[in-house]
Amino acid sequence: MRFPRFLFRVKNREIENEAKRMVDVFGIDDIEIRRDDTIADAWLEDYEAGRTIYGLEEIEKYLEELTKG
Repeated sequence: MRFPRFLFRVKNREIENEAKRMVDVFGIDDIEIRRDDTIADAWLEDYEAGRTIYGLEEIEKYLEELTKG
C-alpha cells in the first residue's frame, strides 16, 4: 500500500480540479488533493504546523519549484 506524501486541501471544486490537472501534467503521484469545507477554520492550525500548502497560487509555486531541480 502506498500513501501520498502531501495533502493539498482546497476550498472549492474549481481549485480542486485545476490542482488535479496540474499534478497530472507533471506526473506527480504522491499528492492527494482534497476538497475540505472546514478549511476556513483549520488553516491556522495547519499553517502553524507548517504542513499545509493551499490555494491555487501556492500549489503552482510548489509544483514549479519541484520541477526546477
